[in-house]
Amino acid sequence: DALVLDRFAMAAPRVRPPVPATEFHLRSLAEELVPPELEFRLFVENACAGPITPDEVLELPLYAARTDYGFEYVLPSKIRSFMANRNLVPVSYTRKVLQVESHHAQLNLQHQVARRVAADLEVLPGHEIHIDPALLFFILKVRRDHILEDTAAALQRATPEDLRRQLKVIFDGEQGVDEGGLAREFFRLLSARVFTTDCGLFDTTVAQSARVLWFDKASACESTDFWLAGVILGLVVYNNMPGLDVRFPSVVFRKIKGESLGLEDLRQVYPETFLSLRSLLKWKPEDESLSEEEANSLFENTFCLDFVVSYEANGKTLSKELCPDGKDKAVNMHNRAEFAKLYCEWLLTTSVERQFEPFRKGVRRVCDSSLFNALDGAELEMIVCGEQELDFSQMKSHTVYDGYNEEMPYIEGFWKLLLSFDTEQKKRFLSFVTGSDLAPVG
Repeated sequence: DALVLDRFAMAAPRVRPPVPATEFHLRSLAEELVPPELEFRLFVENACAGPITPDEVLELPLYAARTDYGFEYVLPSKIRSFMANRNLVPVSYTRKVLQVESHHAQLNLQHQVARRVAADLEVLPGHEIHIDPALLFFILKVRRDHILEDTAAALQRATPEDLRRQLKVIFDGEQGVDEGGLAREFFRLLSARVFTTDCGLFDTTVAQSARVLWFDKASACESTDFWLAGVILGLVVYNNMPGLDVRFPSVVFRKIKGESLGLEDLRQVYPETFLSLRSLLKWKPEDESLSEEEANSLFENTFCLDFVVSYEANGKTLSKELCPDGKDKAVNMHNRAEFAKLYCEWLLTTSVERQFEPFRKGVRRVCDSSLFNALDGAELEMIVCGEQELDFSQMKSHTVYDGYNEEMPYIEGFWKLLLSFDTEQKKRFLSFVTGSDLAPVG
């Protein structure tokens, strides 16, 4: 036993940090060696109940099936889908499978409309019928200078079925058929109006200090306004419009997915509070000879905290008890973990419940499928916002040339210049070319 412990001690300094999740991703999926259409069918047939847990991998039994070559062991049905094995699937591939799912849903809705119209008109098989495009597509006709007002009115009238039809955007008074470009421009213009501190939905103090959008607990906006913002985010996901230029922290996407939150989730939203709570939890008396009672007394005198928090709202300082009789409950070394937990819960959940819950319902009004439910918060964030790291070498390897090739001197010079850019220059280049400084997933 001593020998084993000695060997562990020798190995400890060489232990690496946790392996990044991307190291487990299958490159063959990113290269679409398994077509997304096939994977979508496998997921629907075998794994739509949800992703596989580590326990299920160990407990689900193999079973024998008769084949032309005798009996062979066959995987349990739930394991026959890559999407059920979340740690194997790159986000770029997940987005493509989601795109397939949306396309199938849109076609099914169109077929249902066609059958209803044909039945109402008693059309014989083989005869042509004319169907109003408004029944087949979700048509948004908006004025550029009133894009927010027109969109809000249309979304409030729309049913969940309307929202899941294929989106077509028309700018009033302009010519053009929406083949995807108009929709991208629409979301870019709309997000600049909605996902900003100017709209009154988000906390300006957090935006200035943490540079992210977080819900304003004192917002005067109606629940409908937050619901509309959620519907817009849901439409971005459903209509495959990645790279939305919105500065949400990761915790927003974790909350949409109903994941449990903790102290680390506070870092992006309230970084100073995060550091203060972490220091509170790590505090130890310098004098190690103090008794437990003495150390506890020193802790209380040092921090002078109770289970009450203060915050600013509309120019006033308000207070909130984190638990019953919180003003009479001092924070000490024994209950400091409880204090930190309740403080995080209040900041990230309770204080913004009136704002976040309609926002979440708006997202789910559009996105509500077994495949969407299989995503975790990190994947949803990547699908909505794009990749944060700008890997231009990957962009170079996927570039398709029309009339040029990568060996031409000016093409080589072009890539040499781009690859020498720092992060800020890369963002400016992407913003100039695509309208967003975030890279789409994949």
